[in-house]
Amino acid sequence: MVYIDLNVRAADGRVCAAELQRLGFATVAVNAEFASDDKLKQAAAVHSLPLTAGGGDGRGMKKSKTYTPAVANALQLAAVGGSQVRAVQQLKRVTLKVDDVNGAMAIDSSAAVKSFDIVAAEATSPKVFQFLCEQANVDVITFDITNRMPFQLKRPWVDAAIKRGVFFEIMYAPSLSDSAGRRYFFSNASNLVRVTGGRHLLLSSGATRDILLRAPYDVINIGVLVGLTYAQALDAVSSSGLDVIARAAKRRGKADVVLETARAVQDVVMRE
Repeated sequence: MVYIDLNVRAADGRVCAAELQRLGFATVAVNAEFASDDKLKQAAAVHSLPLTAGGGDGRGMKKSKTYTPAVANALQLAAVGGSQVRAVQQLKRVTLKVDDVNGAMAIDSSAAVKSFDIVAAEATSPKVFQFLCEQANVDVITFDITNRMPFQLKRPWVDAAIKRGVFFEIMYAPSLSDSAGRRYFFSNASNLVRVTGGRHLLLSSGATRDILLRAPYDVINIGVLVGLTYAQALDAVSSSGLDVIARAAKRRGKADVVLETARAVQDVVMRE
């Protein structure tokens, strides 16, 4: 089984690849967020995750570890002198907070956006949410799930997104440090599960620090708490992520390369 987290932050080096590897994740997406009036950066300007927290060189760990480049934007976390190599695939993701339909329409024509592996968007109004669901060329629709939703999740719009292969994201990390946010999290996430019927959902961390990361089975339990079946929650941290990667690769015209890498990651994990 391949476990995937398609939303981690590389800011300040407080989320590290070694911790994600220790928890059992095989593929992660490093997320860069931009408001509608921000100047977008190219994916190459977004730092990959450091090996250790704070960008350290791994001293103090039981074994010295280093990154070895692999194909299709992946990285391998290898124990130097060891016999096993676990592939940790790092993709680059951009999340755009969209205020109007014109901004949503501009996503597909942005060269900076096209440089990222995965494209996500967050709507701030019902019209923008409808456009994202029905027409926008994005892979993931995300939400500020620890605050009151600025619109209703209308089933026809959600169904249109699902039919087009778009996924909806539930981020758990922002709810871990705020009791008010936690209440909104459970209310909003449960509503999203109800409207989607548990289909096309991603469970992601949105973590900015290692301490906010949770192991895959803990994330699955969070999914069950918001109304997913165990099988649906398992999909939300595994196969749904692969489906998002496949959709994104097809959109970028690189399906064969990225999917082959995902299969290679899966083979390595299964052999272990």
